[in-house]
Order: sequence, then C-alpha cells, then structure tokens
Amino acid sequence: MKQRFRLGVDAGGTFTDFVLAEHNGPLRLFKSPSTPEDGTKAIAAGLQQMAEALDMPVGDIIKNCDLCINGTTVALNALIELKGVKVGLLCTAGHEDSIEIRLGHKEEGYRYDASYPPAPQLVPRHLRRPVRGRVLADGSEHEALNEDDILAAIEHFRAEGVESVAISFVWSVRNPAHEQRARELVAEHLPGVFVCSGSEVYPQVREYTRTSTTIVNAYLSPVMGRYVQRIDQFFAELGANSPVRYFQSNGGLAVGNIMRERAVNAINSGPASAPQAGLYIARPFGIDNVITVDMGGTSFDITLAKDGQTNLNRNIDFLRHRIGVPMIHVETLGAGGGSIAHINTFGMLEVGPHSAGASPGPACYGKGGERATVTDANLALGYLRPDAVLGGSIRLDQPKARAAIAANVAEPLGISVERAAYGISTLVNMNMANGIRRISIEQGYDPRDFALICAGGATGMHITALAEELGIHTVLVPKFASCLCAFGQVISDVKYNFLASAPMRLHREADLATLNRLFDDM
Repeated sequence: MKQRFRLGVDAGGTFTDFVLAEHNGPLRLFKSPSTPEDGTKAIAAGLQQMAEALDMPVGDIIKNCDLCINGTTVALNALIELKGVKVGLLCTAGHEDSIEIRLGHKEEGYRYDASYPPAPQLVPRHLRRPVRGRVLADGSEHEALNEDDILAAIEHFRAEGVESVAISFVWSVRNPAHEQRARELVAEHLPGVFVCSGSEVYPQVREYTRTSTTIVNAYLSPVMGRYVQRIDQFFAELGANSPVRYFQSNGGLAVGNIMRERAVNAINSGPASAPQAGLYIARPFGIDNVITVDMGGTSFDITLAKDGQTNLNRNIDFLRHRIGVPMIHVETLGAGGGSIAHINTFGMLEVGPHSAGASPGPACYGKGGERATVTDANLALGYLRPDAVLGGSIRLDQPKARAAIAANVAEPLGISVERAAYGISTLVNMNMANGIRRISIEQGYDPRDFALICAGGATGMHITALAEELGIHTVLVPKFASCLCAFGQVISDVKYNFLASAPMRLHREADLATLNRLFDDM
C-alpha cells in the first residue's frame, strides 16, 4: 500500500458497505443504504461518514487512496430482473435455435418435469439472424462469409432498436476471421451499438456454451458500461490518483475498461470476494477449509474454500443461462434480512425470495413498509436491538415490526406474534442450511470438516443455529463481519483469465508450434 488508505466498496441490494484500510493503522467500517437508481449517491453518503469520522475532506481521503475498489451487483440484478438491453444475434445459418435447444437438457431436479417452463431467452427468435459461411473444425474455410446476410441482419437490428449485437459462428475458435469481419461490419453500420464475438468473450469449443456466454455478455455490458462510467467519473472528480478497480466473478480486480467490454465477468462481483476474506480470517487458526456465509438485506450468499483454494467453476447454468467463463462458485438464496414472510395459497408460511430491499425496507424501519420480514422477526424475538442498525443511525420500531407480523402471519395462522416470529426465523434458517448443503454435501464435501465464517450484517443472528443444524463445531465471527466482502476486495489482487482452444491429439505428432503460438498470444 503506497498511499495512506485503500478503499473497498461493496454495493449490495440493501446496504453499501465500505472498508477503509489505513497503512499501519486501523480498519474502519461504514455503511449506507444502497441507491440502485444511482450507485454514486450511496457511495457519496458513505464517504461523508468517513470525512466526519476522520475530520478530513472527502477529496483528501480519495487522493490519499492507492486504490478504490468497487464490487457491485449491477450485472447480477440486471440478469435476475431481465433488465439488460435488447440484443441481436448473428449466428451460423441453421444454428438459430441452438441457444434455445440448450443441448436438449433441463436443469437437475427438473429433467423429467414436463410442467417446468423453458428457460427465458435473452434474444427472441426474430432477432437471431442466420449468416451463411462456414469454417470447419480444422480452421479451414468451407464456405465464404456471406456479407449480404450480415448487412440484411444489420438493417433488421436497426429497425428493431437493437442496442447490442452478439456474434457466434461455428468453429470460430479455430479461425475467427468470419466473426472479425462481421464485427467490423456491425461497428461500421451500427455506430454506438455494443458488439462482441464468441471468439473474444469465450474462445473455447462447445458452440452452445460459447454462444450463451457471448449473449449474456452482450445483454449486460451496456448496463455495466453506464455504471462504470458514472463510478469512474465520480471518483475522478474527487481527485482519485488511479482508475477505480472493479471486482470480478473470478476473485480478482480489473479496470473499468475491461468491465465495460466483459460484463459477464462481473455477475458475482460482490460475493466473489468472500472466500478470500474467509481464508484470511481463518489462517491464524491454522484452518484452510472454510464456508463463508453472508446474509445481507436482500440475499444469502454461500462460498466454499477447500485446502486454502477457492471453489472456481466453469460451464455452469447460472439463473438458467449457461456461462463458460471462470467464476467463484457462489450459492445465492433469497434469504436476507429484508426477505418477506407470507402465507402461500396452501395456507403455509413461506419466507422469501422477494425482499423489501432498502426502500421501503422492513416494517420496523418506519419507511412505509407493511410486510413482515426476517428483520422484523429478529427484532420481535429480541435477537436484534432497536439501535443496532448502522451504528444506531436507524432506530428500529418494534411495535411496527410486531404489527406487521401479526397482520401478515400470526392472525392468518391463528397463532401468537412470538410463535409467528419464531417460525419465520426457523424457516429462514432451514432454507439457509439447505443452501449450505448444496454447496458442500452435494459437491462431495462434509460441512463438519469446515469452519463457518460469519459475514454480512444479519448473519450473526443466525449463524449458531446454522452451525448446530449442520454439525459444524467451529464458527468464526470477525469484528468486520458486516463488511467482510468489502474487506475481501481490499486484500485481493488483479486477476485476468486468458483462454484458448487447440483441439489435437497429444502424441509425437502434436502441433507444438500452434500450442506455443497460442501461449505467446495469451
């Protein structure tokens, strides 16, 4: 750390967390309510808290930071809520439906369920345009690229108001010339429209995975690009000495220019820093098997590290979209402090996945929320003090919490408020324990061999119940648990993944010159 400070900012769905690490000095934590409509507002509020705590102007704090690091759920939220941009796809003629066929499979647990709905398509059928021209598996051109098809597709995209174009041709990983020419034509005739190709985003064999990854990137990159532009400009105006670094799903940092082009690498931007922080906490105790659990206001994120190594996945179905790029394995549940408790159509209690968020928030916040949430239950049970949120800056209203539980849960079920609150707490604990089982037992790991690391503002009220349910004997609750992911960002390093494909037999006649060239290119 060359300067006095390093700043980590983790923008969650309900709160934005800040860790200000001082060289040879203390670690300071701050929180502010998230502002999804404009992330800079929440950051400005947190920086103002820092200025008051240090008696130093905000600009001086930022000028004295060697790095300002931002983890964000912007890409994730856009994918969850299907609020990305309108995407057009250029693909090899005859392969327009490959993305919808999805290798003919359904997700585990639904393989034989005829009522399970098809996966949502980020590119509707009329925006998947065929392009004649063919490259073979050895990289040779079997059929010349038909540029008229591309130009016709461009006119169609223009008429449809397409904001982003994904290009994925068969065997482009062996010879990207067709994709490169298509990209040139799109950039020339559709200026201002984002464009990316499979041979750049995910240069690996398997057409479906490559196409899906490229589409997700095209769907999210303009959204992420606008966010990065706002954040970069915000910090530049405050006098930042170096570009903002953004946290990636692979557990490393990247500059904004990379994130604008590769938003698919930012889907798990926030929670991906948790295992690094968890290992840091556990290392002094000689522990290198950790499960880090982060319960915030909106979600419950679980990560696992075995033998000191984070669990990195590729080629996974994330929110029913196949993504090939390396990602820290994060199991996410709709089980946060703001998760709403309700009675379903069968007269049974359910908790989540919908959340009250930061606005209006739980009923006890006094901001107009009337639905019972996990936070309301914890307050009613006495697990949470009325002055325990944001250092007492938010005073929780217990009568409003009890009233919301009574109206939405206790009275419909004919039970007391206390039993209803305990039911909410117990049910959310069971949901979280099952999530931990999915990332451990279902992957071949025994959770009893791991330490449970507490992260997030709400986890401390539930973590001992989770440990007891799973038979885990070691629980670590760091002082900065409520901002653990922001701390993980501060201690992480730059990391980029470079991929290349070279299908060949590894024997005496292997094409070593090609392998060496690919390594040199990377």
